[in-house]
Amino acid sequence: MNRTELDYYAVLNVPHDAPKESITLAYRKLAIQLCPHRDPKYERDFVPLLGPTHMEPLSTNRQWEYINMAYDVLGNDLYRAIYDRFGEAGLFQGIQLPNGYFPPYQYHGDHMKVYHDVFGSYSPYANIIDIVTNPPLLYSTLEHGIGVRKKDPPVEKIIYLELEEVFKGCTKLMHVWRQEFIDTKETRTEKRKKTLKLKILPGTTQGTRFCFKEEGDRSPTKIPADIIFITADKPHHLFERSHHHDLVYTHNISLRDALVGFSFTIKTLDKRALKINVSDVVYPGYMKIMPKEGLPVCENLPIAPDMRPAGLKKKKFGDLIIKFQVEYPRIMTHKMRNITKEFFDELEDLEEEAEDAPHPIHTLMKKRGGRGKL
Repeated sequence: MNRTELDYYAVLNVPHDAPKESITLAYRKLAIQLCPHRDPKYERDFVPLLGPTHMEPLSTNRQWEYINMAYDVLGNDLYRAIYDRFGEAGLFQGIQLPNGYFPPYQYHGDHMKVYHDVFGSYSPYANIIDIVTNPPLLYSTLEHGIGVRKKDPPVEKIIYLELEEVFKGCTKLMHVWRQEFIDTKETRTEKRKKTLKLKILPGTTQGTRFCFKEEGDRSPTKIPADIIFITADKPHHLFERSHHHDLVYTHNISLRDALVGFSFTIKTLDKRALKINVSDVVYPGYMKIMPKEGLPVCENLPIAPDMRPAGLKKKKFGDLIIKFQVEYPRIMTHKMRNITKEFFDELEDLEEEAEDAPHPIHTLMKKRGGRGKL
């Protein structure tokens, strides 16, 4: 198991062509053995004597991490298809598909969420003794009587990030107002401010979700909602993000510059002055690409240490893509029109001569006497 590329099928002990039902069944069998939250006093009655798993001598906690990440991938049809074709590297780095871009997969690290999605409960014995081992939360108040506490739906908020913040990474303090209990019996509430801290890693992509479990309004009859912050890019005056970690910059030039060449300077997100020289003719659709001058690639480090590559790795960056907008003159004198016409007439003659001229290799062969030695 100590390798960079992890075989998720081997983790769940199923063949690569196993149907989804078999994958789920294999996960359930392993999860019952490995779940760290099962109560030992029920283990004799409700956990079958299955013996050691196929992943020993790894620790139980390590095995628990592996099976949840493996099922998170193989239990999702799209993730499984990407993994089968491109391996773990393609899954973590993202793949350009014919119908669009598959963004890098990132395991959320919440093992019990995977468990809950399969069993429908956080109890290891959900189908047998759920009511005993994981009883529902109840409320009892004079106003509302007795009932089962249900969880409020999640509250989602958009957080807009400057591209400079995405480039360097930052910490965001998010202030939310929520109902909080003001008495020991937890019957009365009032609005109070709660501060939540978000750690924005360099290169964080749009749509990244930060979940704060049960940080919503307190209520005698409800379980607090999860608060979820979803990242989005603020419009930037110079750059636009493309394909998660590339930057696009549009530069306005004159027709003269488009034909004869030019140079200019771009101020990067990390305050460097990047000098750009263009000696090509800037035709419609022309772009200049500056490698590794884009946003940093947010590394997707696996939760399990054994899956992390050995040694130090250099930080990866996207590219800076420079597009050009050519501004045409709005007025021209008669003399300027004639000069321009002569210029293009001469250009057409040169292009025709270039097309008619024999290829240099053919000329050399003719001088040497046809085919054979050069």
